[in-house]
Amino acid sequence: MIIRAIKLRLKTAAGEFGFKFEFGRGLTVIRGSNSSGKSTLFNCLIYGLGMEELIGGKGEKVLNYAVKDYFVHGETRIQVDMSEVLLELENADGRIVTLRRAINDDARSSKLVEIFEGARLTGDAALGSPRPTYLFDSGSAQKEEGFFLFLEQFLGYQLPQVPTTNGGMAKLYLQTIFAALAVEQKRGWTDYIANAPFFGIRDTRIRVTEFLLGLSVFERQAERAKLDAESLGIDSDWRKAYEKLRLATTANGVVIEGLSATATSTFDASSVQLVKSDGKTQTSLAYYVSALREEHATLGAKAEAYKEASGAEALQELESVSAELQRLSVLHERVTTNLTLQNASLAELRQLHAEATEDVERNKTALKLRVLGAQLDLELATDHCPTCHQAVESTLLAGIVSGPQMDLETNIKYLDSQRLMLQSQINGVLEEIRNSEIAAGDVAARLAATRDYHNSLRGDLSNGVVESRAVVRRQIQIELELSNLKVLTSQFDTLITVFEGVASRLGANQASRRALPKETYSKTDLAHIRYFENFFRSNASSFGYESAEVEDIRISLDTLTPVLSDIELRQIIKTKGQQTNLTADSSASDFVRLIWGYLLALYQASSMPDVEGHHPGILLMDEPGQHSMRAMSQHALLQLLSAQTGLQSIVAASFDEMESVFLEATAGLKFQLIQWEGKVIRPLN
Repeated sequence: MIIRAIKLRLKTAAGEFGFKFEFGRGLTVIRGSNSSGKSTLFNCLIYGLGMEELIGGKGEKVLNYAVKDYFVHGETRIQVDMSEVLLELENADGRIVTLRRAINDDARSSKLVEIFEGARLTGDAALGSPRPTYLFDSGSAQKEEGFFLFLEQFLGYQLPQVPTTNGGMAKLYLQTIFAALAVEQKRGWTDYIANAPFFGIRDTRIRVTEFLLGLSVFERQAERAKLDAESLGIDSDWRKAYEKLRLATTANGVVIEGLSATATSTFDASSVQLVKSDGKTQTSLAYYVSALREEHATLGAKAEAYKEASGAEALQELESVSAELQRLSVLHERVTTNLTLQNASLAELRQLHAEATEDVERNKTALKLRVLGAQLDLELATDHCPTCHQAVESTLLAGIVSGPQMDLETNIKYLDSQRLMLQSQINGVLEEIRNSEIAAGDVAARLAATRDYHNSLRGDLSNGVVESRAVVRRQIQIELELSNLKVLTSQFDTLITVFEGVASRLGANQASRRALPKETYSKTDLAHIRYFENFFRSNASSFGYESAEVEDIRISLDTLTPVLSDIELRQIIKTKGQQTNLTADSSASDFVRLIWGYLLALYQASSMPDVEGHHPGILLMDEPGQHSMRAMSQHALLQLLSAQTGLQSIVAASFDEMESVFLEATAGLKFQLIQWEGKVIRPLN
């Protein structure tokens, strides 16, 4: 992308004021003294692109009062009635558009960006009808009416989905990418990629670097995210089917055996059985159904013979039913008591598990502090008192428990194993409770049916009826239960088919996961990172970086930032023997040199012939000569920027407000110069 020109238009009672500048396709130097409006020009450039979040906010409030409220021209204070910024852009396909965005306007919001086709600032294209787009509100990066989606498409991007801090996925928004392309003066030189807005993206700096270098990690992340989403659906489908079957079996006093409550790819339909339990013994559902049908037939024969039945036989039947009623009453009491004890045991185990978890966290925190202390050479972290140098126990129980004690690491491992054991026990008790609830329900149902049969028998004996109401009622109960079990069996067969389908999907999901590369970066990605590393070292050396040996610097594969001895380079590194420590007396100018080298290396590596990088070929820098940077270092930066044939770089600098510094920093370089006398805001011709 090329920024061709910018125009600030201020409408006042004294006429139109502002500025208009055109930029070169290579290096453009904006030279201005302090308080002349150099940063105003730079910030208007950022604002026109809709990227003012990099400056520290949203909307016109990030801009200087001179472009929205009032400015001083000569000795006169002039009120701004209306203001807007226009920006002319060109993409890699040669398409030119002009953007217009209001700053102070009663009719147009600062969230509105109007897009005009053609060169309105450098050419004579008519303004025509604009395409309105909006900023910042929901959908501005997804909807066709959103400006950020327009800019994404204008750049030829298809931004990837990246992991978020809450476990989901989100687009790698353009504003985060521009944090590596545009560096403002106040906070931009505090990190390799500073001021990236927070969108909940995990490791934003790493994701931006990976994108600009064209690493293939996003395809794998997208595939992994797809598999994760698929696995959530698989787990949900399994749990829904399991819960549906569990509710159906519980209502009929039936227990499921051989079926996991969670999805498994090794599901075997033949191992799943439905069994009937009375709290003591279990029989298969098929055998139980057979027994019910046999009982129904027996009752039918008994009904036929009821007329010839003697009183003694009826009394014998009543005694038998009374004995069964008593047995079921005792059994129901036992099952209910057992269920109560199991619930109490579950509560106790959960309390122990919570205490073990708390103990683990406390010990881990103590160990973390100890490790951090060891890194800072604190004597206490090496089990010695820093005052009296006596040995200190590595335990939280010193002075409380006598005898041998476990150190922190051993204690953490022990507590972790205890926690896992308790969780296993909790899972076992939960399964026992589910079975006990089914058994209790079954016994309660049988107890009610037997009591009903018993009462009917007593009524038969006292009334001397010809046809036994007890037999008929029991037959009806059996017929109803057989009907319910038939429905359950049909539902079971249907759900078994569902389980088989879910298990097959899970197996395919797991196979796809195994096929994913185990390493974060592919061989091609590693080659791109090596390019990046080599360019960075070369740049740092060219810029006069002196705080460490450049050849020893590496790009960390964990953070994609420069490291020395696994410590991120941010300050001076002083080596004492074999130990490397960060020191407080850091060289701020040396760190700025590292940022120069880092940002430029991103473009250099991205533009290699065998790298399909995504760098848009633009770099904006406001006051890169921070902290009294030497003129020769600034010259090295500008020289490298001007040498990049595919890079448009716009550098705003004051050069210490010295002509000699400017001449030394730009000596022999090809660049376009933008400068002015006095204030940048002046009457527009």
